[in-house]
Amino acid sequence: MKILLFVIFLLISVCKFAFSEEQQISDEQEIIAMGDIEYGEYLGSECAACHHQSGASEGIPSIHGMDAEVFVTLMLAYRSKLMENPVMQMIAGRLNNEQIGSLALYFSKLEPPK
Repeated sequence: MKILLFVIFLLISVCKFAFSEEQQISDEQEIIAMGDIEYGEYLGSECAACHHQSGASEGIPSIHGMDAEVFVTLMLAYRSKLMENPVMQMIAGRLNNEQIGSLALYFSKLEPPK
């Protein structure tokens, strides 16, 4: 009987862990799921004015090939003013989550600088 109870407890624990892992989608992943890569391409033209692919423009980094979750995290930090850069704070402050997700998808699919 103790073995049966232990097996049942073990199965319940495994199932609970498995389902809780599935439900724990990060905010970044939710924002990326809202995105549309074509919309990101459309919006990305403004970003490309400063963020050249080579990243060689006066210390402005390239965002081509950036991981989508990292991109979203950075944009949310700029939007909430946790990261200091007045230009990026202004740009990120104008973007909603769908736009940030779309940009993240688009730039993550581009070839990173060499």
